Amino acid sequence: MDDVAIIGAGPVGLALAILLAQNGRSVRVFEQRSVPAAHSRAFGLHPPAQQVLDQLGVGEAAQRHGVQIRGGLGISRGRSIAAMDFATIGGQYPYVLSLPQQSTEQLLRERLQQLAPGSLVPGCAFEKVLGQSEQSVEFLSGGTAYRARWLAGADGVRSAVRTDLGMDFAGANHRDRYLMGDFPDTTGLAHAAALFLHQQGIVESFPLPGAWRRWVVRVEQKLDNDSPGILTEMIMDRTGYLLDPGACTMTSYFGTATRMVSSMVHGRVVLLGDAAHQISPIGGQGLSLGLADAQAIADLIAAGAPAGSLDDLRLAAARSAARRAQVNMLLGRALPSWSVPLRDTAISALAASGWLKQKVARSFTMTSPGQRTIPVA
Repeated sequence: MDDVAIIGAGPVGLALAILLAQNGRSVRVFEQRSVPAAHSRAFGLHPPAQQVLDQLGVGEAAQRHGVQIRGGLGISRGRSIAAMDFATIGGQYPYVLSLPQQSTEQLLRERLQQLAPGSLVPGCAFEKVLGQSEQSVEFLSGGTAYRARWLAGADGVRSAVRTDLGMDFAGANHRDRYLMGDFPDTTGLAHAAALFLHQQGIVESFPLPGAWRRWVVRVEQKLDNDSPGILTEMIMDRTGYLLDPGACTMTSYFGTATRMVSSMVHGRVVLLGDAAHQISPIGGQGLSLGLADAQAIADLIAAGAPAGSLDDLRLAAARSAARRAQVNMLLGRALPSWSVPLRDTAISALAASGWLKQKVARSFTMTSPGQRTIPVA
């Protein structure tokens, strides 16, 4: 019987497995995919997430492979109306690390193999919980029954673990929709994030490793044609940057929603990451939230049993992130033409305040003072 069985071998599930293995716990990770995904949406690692990567033993490797986003620009009607410098937040990591999720997963898989060889079981989908007692939980995965002292569901928004247990996932879809793609970086923006506040909706642009850049365009509805050509046309119309559609490596459409469980703990089963709380990808907070969940759960399992403090702290953090994402989406929506100059003037005036710029930088990097965390054991 394993100490902890984990469903889902994304970054969050792998992080939990590594933290537990480092603490001498026996772990097994079940993943329904036979091979890792080639592309992903998540890439932003905020300072708290980088600290977790250090604890996992992959922090230096992540820094070598990633790109540091050290600030951002707000651009409207061809001119900069606001600038943000993450140096104002201080600390060891005054930046957001840009590293595609598949690269993060690769580093974590290699680290887990070092600590617990053979603990990752690919191509083995979770089916259902067979029963729980005060000491263990039995479940079916890949047609075989397993038993563990704890079962952790890190299997994403469509969590099979959460669905099987009938746990609520209350919330709603939002009206905000986006189309994104990755292109060679020909902008000259270096390591800065850029937010183009266009009348028809925001365009966001972020650096990726290897001199690439991700572009995210707000759309009013799902397009019949979401090809690279359509995406580059919208980017050109709203930003003035001409991109090569033939060089695009992927496009992806996504909607947004906010949903959360009422409790992350159900007997001997615990949920974390997107399985417990779905927030809008705008702002890139989801991966960092999930890694913080993994840290908190590992500490609590090491100390005894997950308790109410997990819900108090981690769901509160998710609600705070959801509010930040709502503000980000609101600022990126289409506006009537007459209101654009008024918005630009207001943003420029607010950006002139040093105190407010630091506050916004801390919010964007998830380093707000007073943020409550569960200390590392």
